[in-house]
Amino acid sequence: MPLHDKWKLPLKTKLYVYVSHFLSAWGDRMWSFGVGLFLIRLNPGSLRLVAIYGFSKGASVLLFAAIIGDWIDNTPRLRAARLSLVLQNMLVALCAGIVFVVVWYHETLRTVWPDEGVLTLFHALIIVVAILGDLASIARSISVERDWIVEICGRDKDLLATMTSRMRAIDLTTAILSPVATGQIVYFIALQYAAVFIAGWNLVSVFIEYFLIWKVYMEVPALKSKMFKTRKDKVVADEIEMLSMDEGIHLDDKSEEKHIPQASDIPQEETVKCIRSSRDEDDTTKEDSSVKKDECKSCLYKMFKSFILLVRGWKTYMKYDVAFAGLGLASLYMTVIGFDSITVGYAYAQGISESLLGVMMAAGSIFGIAGTFAYPRIQKRIGLERTGLFGLGFEIFSLCFCVASVFAPGSPFDLLYRTRENDISNIIVVSSVLGIDNSTINSNLTATVTMPTSIVSNLTVNETMPTSRESSDPTSYISIGLFLGGLITARFGLWIADLTITQMFLQAVVETERGIISGIQRSLNQLMDMLKFLMVILAPYPQEFGLLVLISFVFVCMGWIFYARYSYSVRGHLFHFDKLCPDKQNNNILPETGDGNRGNEEINNEPIEKNTV
Repeated sequence: MPLHDKWKLPLKTKLYVYVSHFLSAWGDRMWSFGVGLFLIRLNPGSLRLVAIYGFSKGASVLLFAAIIGDWIDNTPRLRAARLSLVLQNMLVALCAGIVFVVVWYHETLRTVWPDEGVLTLFHALIIVVAILGDLASIARSISVERDWIVEICGRDKDLLATMTSRMRAIDLTTAILSPVATGQIVYFIALQYAAVFIAGWNLVSVFIEYFLIWKVYMEVPALKSKMFKTRKDKVVADEIEMLSMDEGIHLDDKSEEKHIPQASDIPQEETVKCIRSSRDEDDTTKEDSSVKKDECKSCLYKMFKSFILLVRGWKTYMKYDVAFAGLGLASLYMTVIGFDSITVGYAYAQGISESLLGVMMAAGSIFGIAGTFAYPRIQKRIGLERTGLFGLGFEIFSLCFCVASVFAPGSPFDLLYRTRENDISNIIVVSSVLGIDNSTINSNLTATVTMPTSIVSNLTVNETMPTSRESSDPTSYISIGLFLGGLITARFGLWIADLTITQMFLQAVVETERGIISGIQRSLNQLMDMLKFLMVILAPYPQEFGLLVLISFVFVCMGWIFYARYSYSVRGHLFHFDKLCPDKQNNNILPETGDGNRGNEEINNEPIEKNTV
């Protein structure tokens, strides 16, 4: 059949896909930005709650991503898309509703149980519901963006490339605009009402997205047919095969019995049937138990698939020279210098408004997009390996400003913060026993001890939920300005390095091992990201964030060293130092001739342009 006679996708179907993807991407970006603000406001003065959420989310994705993918493969398309869509939006709305309840009834929740037990329980509930919503979002993304889109395009590679590129453009657009809009909403209205707005957005968009994917499903016939084989089907097929084998054996037994004349043939046949039926029942019971054991083992295998792949495939991974580049890429995930909930919480604690934070995140996305556009041009000019060195070098240069922010004016960095906090807390406890007013103690501490204002403000017992900020603005914005400036510009080099290393793996790994190598790389990235959140859990206070910045910078430099090790193994050098000395270069490239002086004269007499080329 000619290509022009094949199924052509109507324009309205494309619009359905694009609008549905826009609504989903906008909601995801809005929630990912807002949840960091919510958690830092619910637990002022500490990043621990944000870090616990990030660590738990990473662990959940690492454990359940394979199970979610397997469920999608064995579920009809419309059912999987509808269920994941509804669960995602409803869970996000529920989580935002819980945030509203916690903020609105904060004083009541603090006093219900001793040691703020109810409040802690609500914090845990927010994290659990948010993680479930993230897993549902992953299910929807896999279902629609990885499976549906291929069938919608009818296996047309050109159409598939066009639609995926436009969906990627929608992702980048929402990455720029959604944080800005969310920041304005949170800044100009109260926190609890911002949570209500996000909940309302998800409740409304779920109906629109549901209608759009239903229209796409009805207009694309290929979506209604899906090739999958569940474990149940496999078990049934095995049972049928075993029964047929048993029947063949029984028939042979019957034919042999007919050749033996006996006086009581009828009773024996009935007895044999009873024995066979009981044996079949026993076999079926054993088969059911074995199937359940196999399903349990399969489920456990899928949960720990990432760890199993990492252990079993490590030798396969390290046999490639490009593995060192992959280790460098994984090292970049072990950093708090990135636009995630940790950075949002820290910047917010330093007096940056929600509105300005949204603008900063948009600026970081713009620099990242600029890196994707610059990557192919740089790669053509200087080659693939040098492009990676340039990207990582540019990122390290930009992050030097973040390192400088640790020691700049306005930085809350204080390694002795916990010691001082314990000493001052003991003074306050003693003063309360002696009947001395805490305000007098705090005023004296402020006059005698030099420390950031946020520390002193946290020493007093907060009786009310803060309406805007838990601490006063810093005395200088130089530190946070350097930090955000370096963070934004570093996105340019980060995206270049990411694209470079990804292309290296695509070119170097053989076809039969791409799956396991990709799985190992993904597991390494996820583990390093979890290690980052674990580091923040151990050092959650803004006064200790500077130490985390220094550790993160060390890991980024380690990433450059790993990549440089790979580049040196491939190219034999890192830099052309010989090109800095043209005379040495000419002497080094002399051909071996009988008359060495003659060779020198001939090469030195060549035009300079040739030597420089």
